[in-house]
Order: sequence, then C-alpha cells, then structure tokens
Amino acid sequence: MTSYGLHSALALEMSDPVQLGPYRIASRLGQGGMGTVYLAEGPSGPVAIKVINRVLAVDPEFRARFRREVSAARRVRRFCTAPVLDAQLDDEPLWVVTEYVAGPDLGRMLRENGPLAGSNVEALAVGVATALTAIHGAGLVHRDLKPANVLLSPLGPRVIDFGIARALDAGDRQTATDQVFGTPDYMAPEQVQGEQVGPPGDIFAWGCVVVAATVGTSPFASTSMPHAMYRVVHDEPDLRRLDPGLRPIVAAALNKDPAQRPTAQELLAALVQRPDVDSAQVASSVRLDLSALRRASQSRVHSRPARHRLAEGSRRRRLRDVLTGAGAALVVSALIAAGVMVWMVNSAPETPPRGQVVYHETFAADESGWNNEGTRVDTGQGYTGDGRYTIRVKRGAGHRWGTAPVKTGLPDRALASVKMNFSGAGPGTWNGVYCEYSKDDQDANDILYILQIRGDGYAKIAKVVGGTSRNMTSDIPLPEGTARGNALMRAECVRGDGKVDLALWADEQLVIRLADTEASKAVGPPRFGLYVESVSETRTYFDDFVVTRLP
Repeated sequence: MTSYGLHSALALEMSDPVQLGPYRIASRLGQGGMGTVYLAEGPSGPVAIKVINRVLAVDPEFRARFRREVSAARRVRRFCTAPVLDAQLDDEPLWVVTEYVAGPDLGRMLRENGPLAGSNVEALAVGVATALTAIHGAGLVHRDLKPANVLLSPLGPRVIDFGIARALDAGDRQTATDQVFGTPDYMAPEQVQGEQVGPPGDIFAWGCVVVAATVGTSPFASTSMPHAMYRVVHDEPDLRRLDPGLRPIVAAALNKDPAQRPTAQELLAALVQRPDVDSAQVASSVRLDLSALRRASQSRVHSRPARHRLAEGSRRRRLRDVLTGAGAALVVSALIAAGVMVWMVNSAPETPPRGQVVYHETFAADESGWNNEGTRVDTGQGYTGDGRYTIRVKRGAGHRWGTAPVKTGLPDRALASVKMNFSGAGPGTWNGVYCEYSKDDQDANDILYILQIRGDGYAKIAKVVGGTSRNMTSDIPLPEGTARGNALMRAECVRGDGKVDLALWADEQLVIRLADTEASKAVGPPRFGLYVESVSETRTYFDDFVVTRLP
C-alpha cells in the first residue's frame, strides 16, 4: 500500500468515489501503480482503503492472485502491522481495507529529517522484525519491504502492504506492466536474479531498512536501477556506522546466501537477547520516541548527526528501555508533518487551563455586536432571542463564520470556550471555534486555526493561510463519555516564539494538542469567533462564549 500519514492527505478529485460499501471516503492518502489509497470512515472509525486500478482489476489472473493474497493477508496477526480488516474481492471496484495508522512513513522522515538516532533505531529494528514474524507466520512474504512501507507511531513502527502487492507479480520478477517488481536497493540478490523469493528475501530487506534508518539510505543505494541491482548482488555493505550491538545481526541478515540468513523469529531473539522471545509481548511494548523527530523537524537539521560508540551494556539498557517504554518521551499518539507536532490524546488526564476572563458573551442582548440577520430562533445567523446565537448553513454553501466583536485587547495566550448544540445538524457538519492572526480584514496573507467537532464523535484542527485551508490532523475520535450533539468545547490558542500552540477539549477531556512551528505569518492581533461547515442543510446553536487570558 502506498505510504500515508496525516501530512499527505489530499482533497478528493471529481473521479474519486465518495462511498465504498460501509466506508465514507474522506480524502486521498496516496497513489501508486496498483491503485489509490483513501482515508475513509468506517463503522468502527478511520481506516485506509485501497482501490485497485481498473486496468488490473479486469484481468482474471490478477483478480485470482489478488483474492488469494488478500485472504492470506487477513490471517496476519496484528504484531506491528496495519492489519487487513475488510475487502471487496468479487465485484468492481476491487478494494482492501486496512487499519489506519496516523503517522508519517520512514522514507519521508529520512528525506526530511535525516537518520533516526538513539533508541529509535533499535525500536524500529525490533518492531519491523516483529512484523515479519507475523507476516511469515501467516505463510506470506512481503516482497517489497522498504522505508515507504514502514509507518512511524509512538507505539512502534507499523509495516504495511504485506503480501497484497504480490498479486502484481505474474510469476517472475517482471510485472504485467513489464516493470521490475520491488525496489532495487532493498531487493535481495535472489530477487534481483529472478529466482523464487521467500522469507529470507524479507530478512535481507529488513537489514537494508535498518541501515537506512541509521545512515539515511540503503547500503546499496545508487543513482541508477541497474547499478543498484549490481551492488545488491556483488557489493558488501558498509556497516561501520551501525551500533556495534546491531552490526553482527544486520550483517547476518544481509548475507548474499538466503540459506545463511536468520529467520524472523531468530532475528527477533537476537535483537532482544531472549531465545524464547514472545512476539506478542514485544509488539505490545515496543515504543518510538517521536519527540526527537520533532526537534529535528523544527530545526530542519538534515545533516547526519555525530554518532558515538556504545558499550554492550549501554546497548542492552537502551534496548530494554525500548521494550518497556521507559525510553519513550511520548506515549500518546504523536505525528510530525510540515512543522507540526500533534498529540492525539485519549488517555492523558489534562484538564483545561484556568485564567482571567477578558471577554464573555451570553448572547442575551442582540446589541452586543455579533453579526445579526434578525433576532429569531430560525434566523440565518444571529441572536435567537432566548439567550443563544445560531448559524445556519444552506446546502452547498460550505461554511459560515461569526467573529467576536472585539478588535483589540485579546491576549496571545488565550482559551476560548463555548457551549454548542448541534443535535439537529446535518451529516458531515463541523462546528467549532477559530483563532485568527491577520493584520486586518483584507489581509491577503490571513492566517487562522479552526478547532472543530463533528456530531458523530470526531474532532480535528485545520489551518487557513491566504484563504487556503488544509487539515492539520485527521478526523480524531472523541474520548468515551463526551457528548454527541451537545458539547462544551474549549480551544487553546497560544502564540509566541514563532509558533502557535493549539489544544482542543470536549466536555473537559483533552482530544488534541499540537504545535504549529511554521507560523511566521501569524502577526496580526488575536481574534476569535465561531465556525460551522457542512455539505448539507444544517444549523448549530451556541451559548456562553468566553475568552480567558492564560498565565
């Protein structure tokens, strides 16, 4: 499956589906030779759904292979993988659904931030080896293991695209489109030479991935495909920059003779130094420290950091920390994309901060300055006459704003709160609060952040620059116990040091916290307001809008 993460979500095109079975398509995540990957909402939450290109789907031989490989992939246990959840194998279009992993892929992370460091390399090595034990245990061979097929999550790496891509292979190393199957600098020698590829081929690719995570590229990287394939067969890899404890394990994985390579289970046992290693236990405890990646993203450090030799005892302590989570600075979902660090928090017991009230609107009087199209319960936008404010969005209108009539004096460190009733809102309706930092109403470089909740139990944050909006997060499920249709929402907006910190609470439970480090255009005086967006006819009621100054 094409790599995906929050940073790569794209708007749907006219030709894209909007519904596949029980799944509602939200956005594009990527496209490759096999098909297009979408972010979708299913009965149990967000999923990734891959729709197979029709030129492949109409080929009876491909359909038979695809059906066989998907059926096998569904047997793969969840150990450090994005498991297959559902599929349509008989009717067009063909599609397969996997668990959505809201994180960047290793390939992009290496390109943008450089190699991993510290315990992250070992966590990656352990996690991917664990995934291979599950894949091989189900009788599958990945055949295209590479950084783009490894997603990063603080709960460990997640391997995607296992087994299914083999449906492209017509029986030799050439695909039906006459392209070399696989990625040359991550292919095993036997795969390059057109021989049968089994589990040892994935072990070889694992070694290449670990080297890439350490130094930035595969040990067989080259400027041309033929040269990369030549190097895989004939060159010995340079492993001098690997940690001494990892070096012999990776060297064994990169043996030119597949019969001499360890199995995935032997690989994992060597990494954790326990011959009776339990893959399930390892999968539940491996962690990645994404705070280090955040610092690299913020400082735009692309150069390779200096590395130091570690004593064997030190390596063992680091590996122990990887497996217990003690070395992980973040244990909540963290994402890095385009200068943004996001925590999707469903377990952190953080209550909304308290501060001094600087603005309070009860909407009891219709002369307080908010936009008013006529005071009545069913007005298009304005006061209801019973102490509330309402915004109606007509079908096809898109969205509407309501700006708090305060031009000056609002703080850079603020928390905006409002009670929202959207129990009668149409499907796909987002309701929330925005904070804006534009110089004036006609600022062509306006910048604002929209923190919003949807009635069926999701939240997200979007950023608008120069009139162009993009989602900073995916649709994040609200914690258990939060209201549906009625919610007390709190939006924290803190500007300073060239960044804007944002957080969203629903009914006193923290849902999202993020830092936008690319906020140089956020220079205007702070403004706050209400927001409603919908594709259908909808109406939302608001009450008690409060802005407090945070310490």
